[in-house]
Parts: sequence; C-alpha cells; structure tokens
Amino acid sequence: MEFGGVQTDGLKKLKLRLPALLMLGITLLFWGSYDCYRPLGEPLLEMPKLGDAWRMRGDVVQTNGLYRLLVPKGGKTAEVRFRILENPTVSKIRLQGRIRTEDVVRGKYRWSSARLLLIQRDAKGKWIPGTHGLLDEEGTVPWTFQQQEFEIFPEAATVEVVLQQIGKSGTAWFDQVVAVPVEVKPSCLPMRLVFMVAWLWMGVLYFRRCRLDHRKLRILILLNVIAILFGTLVPTVWIQKPVDGVKERLEQLQKRLQVREQKAPSKKAEVPKAKSPEKSASGSVVFEKETSAVDGMIEAVEQVHRIGHFVLFASLCFLVYCSAALEGQGRGYVLKVAFDILLFAAISESLQYLTMDRTPGCSDWMVDVYGMLLALLLFGAVRFIIPVFPGNGQAGSRFGV
Repeated sequence: MEFGGVQTDGLKKLKLRLPALLMLGITLLFWGSYDCYRPLGEPLLEMPKLGDAWRMRGDVVQTNGLYRLLVPKGGKTAEVRFRILENPTVSKIRLQGRIRTEDVVRGKYRWSSARLLLIQRDAKGKWIPGTHGLLDEEGTVPWTFQQQEFEIFPEAATVEVVLQQIGKSGTAWFDQVVAVPVEVKPSCLPMRLVFMVAWLWMGVLYFRRCRLDHRKLRILILLNVIAILFGTLVPTVWIQKPVDGVKERLEQLQKRLQVREQKAPSKKAEVPKAKSPEKSASGSVVFEKETSAVDGMIEAVEQVHRIGHFVLFASLCFLVYCSAALEGQGRGYVLKVAFDILLFAAISESLQYLTMDRTPGCSDWMVDVYGMLLALLLFGAVRFIIPVFPGNGQAGSRFGV
C-alpha cells in the first residue's frame, strides 16, 4: 500500500507539472522550426567568385564558391572583401556561411583569427561600430554553419562581406557564403505575443498551485526569478554594442599603427637616429598597454552576461534549498526539487527564442546545471557548519508539491 501511495503521489506531482512540460515542448518545436524573417529580393552575394572581390590580400584560392585562406607561419595574413551594397536602402541583411579551420593560431589580438564579417562604413570610409561578426574560429574546427541578421545603420554608405584569416598561421575554408536582404514576417510579432502571454499565465498559475506565495523566502526567490528572466530576455544588442564599439576603435588604432610603421622608413632621414628608437619604443609600449587593458575589458564584458546568469541561477537554487530547510522539509526534498529547478532552467532558456536575436543551446542549460550543483554544495556546507536551520520535522512539511 505504501508503494502505491508513493506512486500515486508521484503521478499527482507529474500531472501538476504536465502543462509546463507540454508548453516547453511546444515552444521548442515551434520556434525551432519557425523563421521570423523572409527574403526581400534577390541575394546580394551568393557563391561569389574571386573576380568579384573588391579587395584581396595574401594566399587566397577559390573553387566553385569554396574559399581557402592560407597563412604560412610568419607569412602574410589573408583576406578577401566583397562590396555588396552602396547607399543601402534595406534595413536588415542576413549573412550565412560555413567555415572550417586547420591549425589556426590566434594572433596578437583577440580578433586575430579566421572570421566571416559584415562591415558597414560611412561616407568617409570609416567603420561604423556595431555587431558585425558572424564566425570567429581558431585551432582545428570541422565544418560549422551559422547565420545571423544584421541591422543596417542609417549612416551606412557601403556594406562589405569580409572573409579573413588574420591569425599567426593556419588555414581557413569558407563555403556557402550568402548575404540576402530580409524583413520580419508580419506573423512574427503576434506569435511572440501569444507565447509571452501563455508563459506569463503559466507563471501566475504555478505561483499559486505550487504555493510559492507561502514559502519562507518567497520575496527573495521571486526577485531572483525576475532577474533571471530579465537577463534572458534582454536584447543582445544592449549587451554587445559597447563591446563592438571598443573593438572597432581598437582595430582602427591597430590599422593606423601599421600604416605608420609602413611609412616610417621613408621618413628615416628626417628623424634623428638617436630619437627614433626611443619614440618607436615609447609608442609601442603605450599601444601595448592600451591594447592589453582594453582587451581584458572586452573579455570581461563578454563573459559578464554568462557569469551573471550562472550566479543568479546558483543563488536561486540556494534560496530554494534554504527556504525548504527553514520550512522543516526533509533532506530528500533537496533532490525532489531538483527536477523543478531543471524544468525552470529549460523554460527560462527556451524564452530566448522570443528575443529575435538569440537561440537557446545545451551550453546555456549546462550553465544552469552547474549553478544548481554549486548551490547544492554550498547549501550542504552551510547546513553542516552553521546550525541556522531547524531540524528535520520541527516545522513540519506543509508544502507537498
């Protein structure tokens, strides 16, 4: 009879969570196959030939749309540029392509690798800061496909697609490079609103059915959940734009330094020999210090979103465990609630589909799993070292969910 009671209780809890599981499955299936964009005219670039290139340097070979960019050790970097638009009138361009690398060694700077870019310039030929990178690989990587939609800025006078291998050495192959103007489907916004309302209703429903309003630490748990959802739904452009602006300025500084070094020999006679090495060394040291500082800042900014999500999710799990302990739940409750935590993690990650510029992945979900494990270890240590929680059964188990 006891086994039957446990089984009945388990089925009851599963039925309670069944609507959330079904909604999660519908979200993943629908948005995993639904494309929010539709083509707006013919492709601007498709299976480009080497003769169509606007600029080229280094060892570049093209065969039937497949490009090979080779950089020998200590040799010249390779690059090919295609100017696809002048005075653009479109608002968005989808860039897609495949890349494969072999023994690509990243260069002096973080962006010195094999890359596929969409670059915008103003009327003076200056780069416009903004998100422009699609693929960025180093080492040996098998064929990888990716696509992304880029916003075309009003001040853009020209748009270029760039294939680069600017690492220290190695080979990069690019294939199926296509750039096509796109627009958002009229049905995209209504569908996003439908799913947002459905998930909002689901959240209100489970807040009451799971009696979250009676938890000891309900305010802290609710604030943590709101922070996680805000971080999940915040547009990528808000996170990436400052980083891209710094990258653009630093790359421009690097190019100016290279031009200055190329012109230096012609001015050698005009500059006193005694001062030249000192000035050169001084300028180089200053540039290295600035580059190192900015490079470190860029890396920190790029990681802060993921680290922040990890910390928030770990703190959420820790608060749930602490609340259960304060309510007098047994030790086994920690394992029981793990399913709910992982379900919430999957739901929060699936909501990235509603942001238009991000899609969920297993790596995002694993960040949540690691956060849960860290919270479990921390909770165990706190409970063992500091006797702040009541013993099992003192407060009773009022929340059989």
